[in-house]
Amino acid sequence: MKVLLVDDDPVFLELSKTFLEVFHDINSDTVESAGQALEKLNELSYDVVVSDYDMPYMDGISFLRTIRDKRINIPFILFTGVGKEEVMSRAIENGADSFIQKRGDPKAQYSELSKRIWQIVSSKSGY
Repeated sequence: MKVLLVDDDPVFLELSKTFLEVFHDINSDTVESAGQALEKLNELSYDVVVSDYDMPYMDGISFLRTIRDKRINIPFILFTGVGKEEVMSRAIENGADSFIQKRGDPKAQYSELSKRIWQIVSSKSGY
């Protein structure tokens, strides 16, 4: 399985990659913008995209909308520190498969994220 992690914070990206790969056996590539993510999605195949919401130039929902407009049919998880219900409902309306809020305890949040990744991917592809 391969995941594309999108977040404008390079430290958070590295932490996410490490937690998912070392503790949850989920391989991942990282990019720091939605634009870079779109390039990667054109070049490589991924099982799921995990994206932050609050990023410069293109937020996570605009990124999701762009993916869906391009008919890229890939599971999408919005993984964000923004806990507003409006953001969550807009994410689901635009085709997000899941919405996970970043919390203080990294172990708990990455356990929840990995569980959702495995659930979404296995339901879509029969893993």
